[in-house]
Amino acid sequence: MTQPLLSAALIVRDEEQHLPACLESLVGVVDEIVVVDTGSRDRSVEIANDFGARVFEFLWCDDFSAARNHGLDRARGRWILYIDADERLAPVERAVLEQLLDDDGVVAYRLWLRPRTLSTAYREYRLWRSDPRIRFAGVIHEKVHGALMRVAAEDRRRIADCELRLAHVGYDGDQGAKHLRNLPLLEAQLERDPNDIYNWHHIGLITVALGDYARGESAYRRALDLALARDPPDMRGRLAYSSLLVLLMARGEDTRPLAEQAVHHYPQDWALVWHRAQAYSCAGDWETALADLDRLVALDPERIADHAAYERSIFAEQAQATRGLCLFKLERYDEAAAAYAAAEREQPDSEELRVKRQLAAARAHAAHR
Repeated sequence: MTQPLLSAALIVRDEEQHLPACLESLVGVVDEIVVVDTGSRDRSVEIANDFGARVFEFLWCDDFSAARNHGLDRARGRWILYIDADERLAPVERAVLEQLLDDDGVVAYRLWLRPRTLSTAYREYRLWRSDPRIRFAGVIHEKVHGALMRVAAEDRRRIADCELRLAHVGYDGDQGAKHLRNLPLLEAQLERDPNDIYNWHHIGLITVALGDYARGESAYRRALDLALARDPPDMRGRLAYSSLLVLLMARGEDTRPLAEQAVHHYPQDWALVWHRAQAYSCAGDWETALADLDRLVALDPERIADHAAYERSIFAEQAQATRGLCLFKLERYDEAAAAYAAAEREQPDSEELRVKRQLAAARAHAAHR
């Protein structure tokens, strides 16, 4: 029997609302779908069987890596596509995929992942050769990157980029149930590795969402301390800066010093540039804010660096609306009206933007009389 070329591997637990669209996106692209059921109580297993998936049961043990590796152990393909049940693979021709996987010098590919519906995409390790040396590690935020790097070095193969695209929809909507599930897993993982920057940041996100702002701020600052202790600063520190700035700004604090520090350490992180613009705008320093905002609206969000995902609105309606305010305050009314119009094109039902555009246009008209 000829070995299949590509296996898609995923785990499920009460994923009925997302699973059909995920599996439908894989049909005709992959040779087999391996589904690991960790205790579903809905129709997930029935749906997977209807799509011809190979379904395996796994007793949930509070360890995402263990569940994922259970699926990898049972996949028969020469290549693995790692996908979640709340993700969809964008259409791709099978012939294009076969040509991609025919490169003997490649051990893995980074593809494009859009983590939220309204965000930009970034690069993620999701496609690699099936190899028992390549397995996930970590009870939560399970990682395969380290294993891929080791195998690439041992086999003298490279990790390349490709144009395959995944869209993630699981972060849309209420995250309360996930927060309650993930918090003890994160705490357990941090007991094993107290220096995990990403997990400290995630603890912060969850505790802030659950209303424990003091603990959330402490977790963000812990993540920052760990990130800035490295030379150069670890890239994950930018996430902690961003979340901390949001928290402090919501509290009414002057965040300009922290925003300047953040952009100093991560000058190409556009979310931090946006937060700095907000900080100066809130302080009434319209000119300084405008300089950052002009940079943001000049960017094409689909062509920015691939290391992070950003909310698209910071390059469009949010940036343009804040530009409109700054320009209005500077009595540059024609430009303010144009900025509000640009924001309104992104949000045509916004009564607030329409009124602001009209007011700016009226002021401009009066100034020209």
